[in-house]
Amino acid sequence: MNAIRRGLLLIGLTPAVLIGAMGPASATFADTSAVPHTVSTGTVAAPAVVTVNDYCVATTTRSSTTTYVNPGNGYTVVTGSSTTTTSAASSSNLQSSNTTTTAGPGPNETTTVTTTVNTTLYVSVTWAASTTQRGVTGYLVDAHLKDGSVYPMTQTAALTTSAAVDADNLVLQPRLSVTTLTGYGWTATSAITPVLSC
Repeated sequence: MNAIRRGLLLIGLTPAVLIGAMGPASATFADTSAVPHTVSTGTVAAPAVVTVNDYCVATTTRSSTTTYVNPGNGYTVVTGSSTTTTSAASSSNLQSSNTTTTAGPGPNETTTVTTTVNTTLYVSVTWAASTTQRGVTGYLVDAHLKDGSVYPMTQTAALTTSAAVDADNLVLQPRLSVTTLTGYGWTATSAITPVLSC
């Protein structure tokens, strides 16, 4: 008899246990915990106020050679030579080479004069330092050419850089930009300057 009562009691308690087990859990997702470190969004500032001072210098080289031809045996001897070089500011890309030969100044002598003109473009770039407070290692100056290619001109840790290149490069219509470099690999590039010119 006791066994029958225990069995009925067990059968009566089983649904109560099952229903109680199906109730909601007491843990919630609203619990909070302090985070020991904070993460902030980092940015790198590009150099500001990029200033370009570009100008051209035309260099003229005049080489003169005088030769004497011996009328007896036809041997040629150089009797004189000289070279002079002058430079002047130029507002355009001057490029030329011209050779002339004239008789004299003495008997059986000829003088050959070669005059060449070559223009060099001088570029000085200055900029305000990046306002980034951490990790700036230097600056990269790039030349942006009209065909869309980018040519790195120089990399420096200083705030001023300069370069001299043949003015023939002006046909490529170069424009410059300056990029802030950092030790952690982030960069920022300035606006591109107008096209360089003499």
